[in-house]
Amino acid sequence: MIRYTIGICVFVVSLVWNVSAETFALQDKSCQRKLRIVRHYEVVAQQGKPTVAALPALMSFWGETNWQLVKSSRFTYSEQPDKTDITADNRGQPRRYYQMTWNAPKAGKITVEQIMDVELTCFNTLYTAAKLPYADGALKRFSSSLGADEKEGINPNNPDLKPICDLIVKRSRNAEEVVEGVCDWINDNIKFVKGQKSSDEALAQRQGSCTPMSRLACSMLRRIGIPAEMVDAKFIGKDSGHAFIEVYFQDAGWIFYDLSNWNRGYKSLDCLMTVGWAYLSGTPEKTDWIDGYFCVEKDAASYSDRSETGSRLIRRSPQGKKVTSAIVVAQKAPLSAKPRQRPLKELILDKSIPPGQREYSDNVLGSTETATEPGLPGK
Repeated sequence: MIRYTIGICVFVVSLVWNVSAETFALQDKSCQRKLRIVRHYEVVAQQGKPTVAALPALMSFWGETNWQLVKSSRFTYSEQPDKTDITADNRGQPRRYYQMTWNAPKAGKITVEQIMDVELTCFNTLYTAAKLPYADGALKRFSSSLGADEKEGINPNNPDLKPICDLIVKRSRNAEEVVEGVCDWINDNIKFVKGQKSSDEALAQRQGSCTPMSRLACSMLRRIGIPAEMVDAKFIGKDSGHAFIEVYFQDAGWIFYDLSNWNRGYKSLDCLMTVGWAYLSGTPEKTDWIDGYFCVEKDAASYSDRSETGSRLIRRSPQGKKVTSAIVVAQKAPLSAKPRQRPLKELILDKSIPPGQREYSDNVLGSTETATEPGLPGK
């Protein structure tokens, strides 16, 4: 009888083990994707009357595991604007714009075209040994990334989160394991269903798409005491958007985690960040949103996405799907890594930083600075 019982237990344990998700390490030390991006805008104008357009501006940024660098940018026009300013707003998601003004356009339609060369890079190693609780200075510095955000649908004060978050923290040895635990819980308990929901609705209904999953992850992490923000992105070559999160580690800076694409500690090179897919056009008094597929993004060099294939198993977890992760190393990052100490939201809304800060020449802004890749030795 005892032998029979033991046999059943071994079988159950084996069954659970086999259906558990496998988390694999990224197989390439680094992966790069080079894009040629063409954006074509048609601005509706009234002949002889002031016309304005706010066109989305793609920004450069970097971090320990992801870089997005705009290497070059050039505009052409059917009519040259009389003035170009850099503006920003937050209407649910932060946006940066080139705001162009034509004082007395000659035609009823003005075409604007922007051509960019962009490099996306991801790295397979995340250097962090961050522990909880975070220092008071870090919590104060990122207090806006720790509280509730009603407009964004993030609510860390939901009492139903307490037992879930407490158990995750109890099982974790460091901040990165806490983030992994939050991702595991959401992937195991929230069914992917398209539709917009708040974090409270996703938790109560146990379902949601990439956006509700990300809102719930932000709510859980903020409740625990780890600053977290939503990231709004556009799939490359598609007229569709995506959402995931970025998380702050005191030593590694802001790092991406994608709940619905199963990327941990990095973001696969299938998205452009810091950019919208609609633009504003009209008069100085009234502008209207214009939606549409005005972006053409093509690979400028041969590229094959190998991020979904890991080189070795690094852990098992109970979600039932395969996960790909950066390799987490609990030590100080080498000089070649460059932690980003500001969230993308903050960078986008800081109008003192031009799009592609110091990384590219832009004939709109009159910059003469050349492209560089931050963090690489000798640059």
